[in-house]
Amino acid sequence: MMNVKLQPNMTQNARDLRICEDYWSYDNKGDYIAHVEAVCEKYDISAQVLFKTIGECFAYLDDVRCEYCGYVCPLQIPADIPYMRAKERWCCEVCEHAVWREHNHR
Repeated sequence: MMNVKLQPNMTQNARDLRICEDYWSYDNKGDYIAHVEAVCEKYDISAQVLFKTIGECFAYLDDVRCEYCGYVCPLQIPADIPYMRAKERWCCEVCEHAVWREHNHR
């Protein structure tokens, strides 16, 4: 089940998107290292190429949004998914910074 939205950059092709989809399909239950190795083996690529490819594709949760501006929640690693979903509220970096500045300049 895909619970992550992906937005590839303009230089990425369909194969790159499939690599990203397979990487982000990790369910946080099994062995993460084995998952990475399996994706690398499937596409005959190194872990370095895998992480470069997924790093160029914007991954996010569209059901977790900033409580102030509504921005989607960006992801860095699959472990972010259950962590971000478990939060009662989430605030993006831009709004967090603005709130911090407002709070500290009173």
